[in-house]
Amino acid sequence: MPDLVTLGIDPGTARCGFGVVAGPRNARALDSGCITTRAKDPLGTRLATIRDALADLIEQYPITDIALERLGYARRLTTAAQVAYATGVVHLVAADHGLPVEEYAPKEIKLAVAGYGAAEKDAVQAMVVRLLRMAAPPNSDHAADALATALCHQHSIRARTLERTLGVR
Repeated sequence: MPDLVTLGIDPGTARCGFGVVAGPRNARALDSGCITTRAKDPLGTRLATIRDALADLIEQYPITDIALERLGYARRLTTAAQVAYATGVVHLVAADHGLPVEEYAPKEIKLAVAGYGAAEKDAVQAMVVRLLRMAAPPNSDHAADALATALCHQHSIRARTLERTLGVR
């Protein structure tokens, strides 16, 4: 299986985490961080900032696919709406660049990365560091979540490829 270069996204309009992972064999982090927008800016400006940053990442790296963390739980309706707006921007940018998008629930990501669907954030972050052989943890929780999302996707792709190879349905 040729290397995938997955752009993992932890969506949000205030802070949108991203992680670029090459793999799935010998997975390695190529980049990670957090796209931050200013709360005082109009929503359209904030979404354009996210769009432009994602497009820059897609141009900078040979991205083959995008993995997106699906909204699992939001305490407030406005929080859910903000995540939904950012999710829409990710899908739009992916469509503009002809890239497939897969969405994963938080429990799926935790299970794939930490082996337990209810793992705590620090356990997931520790496994991200270990699986990607990183010298230090990512610079933000959002970046760590995005890297975990990319890893989840790569594990999923690898499992599906193996199933096809073995003729398992």
